[in-house]
Amino acid sequence: MFFSLLIGSFIIILSVVVQAYGNILWLKKISPSKGLKIPYTPRKPLQLLSYSFIFFSIIHFIQTGFWAIAYILIPETNHVFNSISEAWYFSMVTFTSLGYGDITLTENWRLLSGIEAINGIMLIGWSTAMMFSLIQQIYKSQNSN
Repeated sequence: MFFSLLIGSFIIILSVVVQAYGNILWLKKISPSKGLKIPYTPRKPLQLLSYSFIFFSIIHFIQTGFWAIAYILIPETNHVFNSISEAWYFSMVTFTSLGYGDITLTENWRLLSGIEAINGIMLIGWSTAMMFSLIQQIYKSQNSN
């Protein structure tokens, strides 16, 4: 149990750093201070929202990849997966709290999948908040005229 908490905490810290850095990078890219005013055309907001969605999805693919690599590197969980893609699948199902249950970790390491689910809920919520904020900014910019 101790090692599950230790490994889970490490991956959570790594995931939060990626999320925070990615958010800062994205905000700098789309920041109005760079002169990126959103004109009243349906195309610009749609592009911005689409690119933002893709960017945040890529961040979550990276984060689930961290978890998948951890599952492969832990000797007691390694035998559960036939390949890295199967570990990544398990990680994505767990991260999103979908939890099909077709693959489960051994009894001593099940806590790790719960930690991943908590991590995923929080980080997906963070991305959702970023998207909502972006939608609010688009709405304000288009209705301020």
